[in-house]
Amino acid sequence: MEMSMRATEDVAMGEDVTPPIAPLALALYDSFLPSHCSSCFSSLSPPPPPRPPLAGSPLYCSARCSSSASSLRLSSAEELLLRSPSPSSSAAVAVPGDTSDLRAALRLLLAHGLDAPSWRIGGLLTNREKLMSPESSGDGEVVERIRSGARALAAARRRLGLGGSGGDAVLEEAALCATITNAVEVQDVDGRGLGIAVYGTEFSWINHSCSANACYRFQFSGPEISSLAPDESRLRIVPYGDRTQMDSVASRPGEVRKDYGPKIIVRSIEAIKKGEEVTVAYTDLLQPKAARQSELQSKYQFRCSCTRCDAEPLGYVDHALQDFRAAYGYACEDSANCSIDQDEAARRLSELMDGVISEYLSDSNPKSCCTKLESLLTESILDEDLTLKAGSKQKFFLQPLHHLSLNAYITLASAYRISSSQLVAPQIQAGALLLETLKLSRISGAYSLLLAGAVHHLFRSESSLMASAATFWLTAGESLLSLSRNLAWHIFSEKLQTACSSVPKPQSCGCSLMNKVQVRPFWSQALYADFENTSGDFTSCIAVLTKMLWGFLAHGSCYLQAVKDPVDFGWLRTVEIFNEYNSGAHLDDTGLDSTYKLHESYDQERRQLLFQLGVHCLMYGGLLWSICYGQTPHILDTLSNENGIIDCSLDRLENF
Repeated sequence: MEMSMRATEDVAMGEDVTPPIAPLALALYDSFLPSHCSSCFSSLSPPPPPRPPLAGSPLYCSARCSSSASSLRLSSAEELLLRSPSPSSSAAVAVPGDTSDLRAALRLLLAHGLDAPSWRIGGLLTNREKLMSPESSGDGEVVERIRSGARALAAARRRLGLGGSGGDAVLEEAALCATITNAVEVQDVDGRGLGIAVYGTEFSWINHSCSANACYRFQFSGPEISSLAPDESRLRIVPYGDRTQMDSVASRPGEVRKDYGPKIIVRSIEAIKKGEEVTVAYTDLLQPKAARQSELQSKYQFRCSCTRCDAEPLGYVDHALQDFRAAYGYACEDSANCSIDQDEAARRLSELMDGVISEYLSDSNPKSCCTKLESLLTESILDEDLTLKAGSKQKFFLQPLHHLSLNAYITLASAYRISSSQLVAPQIQAGALLLETLKLSRISGAYSLLLAGAVHHLFRSESSLMASAATFWLTAGESLLSLSRNLAWHIFSEKLQTACSSVPKPQSCGCSLMNKVQVRPFWSQALYADFENTSGDFTSCIAVLTKMLWGFLAHGSCYLQAVKDPVDFGWLRTVEIFNEYNSGAHLDDTGLDSTYKLHESYDQERRQLLFQLGVHCLMYGGLLWSICYGQTPHILDTLSNENGIIDCSLDRLENF
C-alpha cells in the first residue's frame, strides 16, 4: 500500500493544513548564486559586485545563514560541484545544465546520511532501484546522467575528507535519486523559480493528483521577502498506508532540523473532510493528460490514476485541452483515423510554436513572434500525408481552449507588451506613435483577458486549476490597469474632445459588488464560505464590462476578432467561426460595436471602464490567490486606501 496523508479533522476552503516546514536540503539555481543568499534565498543587500554564476563560493546574507553551510563544511565542495556539468537536470530542475540538484543532494547526504537498512535519507525513500533500472530509464540516458552526477558528488565528498563511496558511488546515487524524486521548485512571491528544496515526510508523503484539493506556498525569512502568513497553523494531516514505512521513519533517532531556508506550507483549496486524502499537484495541470502522464513517469516513476486521469471518456477539461475543430468541408467520419490526425496536427503545431517562442526568447524580436504565433493560431493545419478511407484530407483549427492556444496567449500578451514598451518615448509624446503604442498595449491586454477567461472557464469544471486562474486574473488586471494609465490617453483624448462631444458615452457597469466588498473584510473565512456566490458576482460584473469593451480591445487582431466572448465560452458550441478567420461577425467592419468607431473610442469614459474591469480582475484574482496562498496580492494594497477601500472612480485612476 502506498503512503498518503489524510486530514485529522474537517478542513474548510482556504485553511493551512500544515505548519511551516523547514527543508531537509536546498540549493539555488546557478543563475541566482551571484545575487541571492544560498541559505534563505533572499536577495543580497546591498547587491554584491557582478560575477559569473559559477565563479567563487556561494554567498550568504548574514552570519546566521552562513553558519548553516559552514557547519556542513560545504563551501569547498560546492565550488567543485559548480564546475561540474549537471547530469540530471532534465529530471530534477527546469534549467538545463544547472547544478542545483547536485548541490542539494550533497547537502541532503551530509546533513542526514543514509539509513542503510531502509535505504532512506531524512526519512525519504531514495527510489534508486526505480530510477536506475533499465526498464524505467528507457534508453539508459537517465541512468548514465545519474551515475556521472554521483561520481561528481563522490569527488566533492572526498574533498571534504569524507572519503566518498567506492568506485560505483552507490551512496551518492541514492542521494541524487532522493533529490530528483522529492525536490520541488521554490518560487518567490512573483512566481519566479529561485531553486529547489527537499522537504521531510510531512510534505513529501503528500501524493499527487491532477484533481488536487490542496496547494502549497513558501514562507521566506530573509530581510527582503517578508512572511506570507503568521505561524499559527498546526499539522492537520497524518500518514496512512504502509506500516513498515511509517515504523522505519518513527524508529529513526530524533533529528534536530536547522530552522533555515524557505519553509513550505500546504493549504486547502476546497473543503476536505476528516479522513480524506490531501493531495497536491506535481505537474502543470493545464497540460493534456498524455503530457502530464509522461512527465510524472519520467520524473517520479509512476502513472497517475486520479479520477481526472482515469475518467472514461475524457472529462470536459482534458477534452478541451486537446480538442481541434475540423474545418467545414473536412469533417472526419472515421473516429480512429481522425484521432491519429489530431495527434499528428498537435505534434506539428507544438514543434512550430516551441520554435517561435524559443526564437523570441533568444533574439527578443516581439514583432516577429506576434506575427508568427497569430499565423499559427489562425491558419489551419492541413495533413498532406494522412488521408481517410474516404479519400478526404484532414484540416484542423486550434480551439481557443486548447493547451497550445493557452501557451500562445501567454507569449502573445508578453510580446505585445514588450513591443509597446520599445517604442521611443519622445515620439510617443509627440504623437507620432500615439495610436501604435495604444494598439499594442490594447492587444496585449486583450490576450491577457482571453487567457484569464479561458482558464477560468476550465476552472469552473476543475477546481484544482484555482491557482492558475488566480495568476492569470491578476495578470489580466495588471495589464488592463497599465493600459488605462497609458499617457497617450491624455494626448489623444484632448485632441478628440471637441470632435467626440456629440458621441454617446459608454455606461457604467453599475456594479454593487465593489461597495459590498468595501464594507466587510475581503480575505475572510466568511467570504470563502460564500465562495460560489461571491465568485458568481465577480464574474458577472467582469462579463458585463467585457461585453462593453471587447470590440475595442480586439480591434486590429484577426484572431481576437473571431473570439465572440473571452469570458463566456458558450458560443463555442454554436458558432463555427473557426472555419475561416475573417468573420468577426458579431463586430462591424472596424471590429467595434456599432456606436463607436476606433478614432472616437479613446475617451475618458472608456478609459474608466478599462480601469474598472482591471480592478475587478485584480480583486477576483486576489480572492482566488488568498484562498490558495493566504495572502493579499501586493497590487491590491497599492490600490486601496488606509481603510482597505478600493475606489473605481476616474479620480482614483488619475491618482493611482
